[in-house]
Amino acid sequence: DPSGPERGVVLAPDGSTVALGPLLAGIEAGLRLGGSEGSWDPLPTLRPPLDPLLAVTIAEVLGTSFLLARGGTALGPAGCWDDVDDPQNYTLMGPPTPVPDAVANGAMDGVVLGARLAREPAPLAELLRGYYGTGNGSETGRPPSSYRRRDFGALAGPGRLEEELVAMLEVLRVLPPTRGLLEGVGPEEVATVARRAAREFTQRYVECPAIVPRCMWGARPYRGTPSPLRLPVGSVFIHHTLEPGTPCRSFRACARAMRRMQSFHQDTRAWDDIGY
Repeated sequence: DPSGPERGVVLAPDGSTVALGPLLAGIEAGLRLGGSEGSWDPLPTLRPPLDPLLAVTIAEVLGTSFLLARGGTALGPAGCWDDVDDPQNYTLMGPPTPVPDAVANGAMDGVVLGARLAREPAPLAELLRGYYGTGNGSETGRPPSSYRRRDFGALAGPGRLEEELVAMLEVLRVLPPTRGLLEGVGPEEVATVARRAAREFTQRYVECPAIVPRCMWGARPYRGTPSPLRLPVGSVFIHHTLEPGTPCRSFRACARAMRRMQSFHQDTRAWDDIGY
């Protein structure tokens, strides 16, 4: 329900919003795989084979989302916390799909941490602190979770993700809750759905950097009436800032720096918003 708070999500120390469901599923799968002498044997009856770790984190929900969308929106949206410094409620910014940004983040983290646990089991508290950092952002450097997109891409590149989606869709074909979704859907269409899902997920969540929406850093409203850009956009400028001179190392510090910059441009220089 986009009008109400989302349940089961947390604001991670790196400033990202993470759904706990796929994260915990990946951790459990990794522990189970590690407990069987490091075995990564796929389910042998499927062609192509199905990796349990990818199945429980991203393949099922991603395949289902693209089946339901049938050409429409199947990924997103992002969302906002009610208070930057004391976040309690997280609300989506638009109509939800089965894979909003928080689910994508949780799934990628579940794959990364599950793969680590399959190789070498570790105490969970230590694992999570080491991955996400502490104090709403590491003061000495970026926590490993900041590199979730790169690390997930290394474990599940577009070719492998597409194969796993084909296998997952064949599993969904025989399960009672999802059997109707694939009624009349042949192998060629399954391959098309898997290809599109893998491509769009990879483009949005692996190849592109994470963008923090204005509501996440506590932006004031734009003054006046902004002029929307016309698509396609011909170019994009990524602009450096003069202040703060020392790079911010935590989500809260970076959010404060953005608010100070906006206040300076709006209040001192009387501009409509940050000048860029």
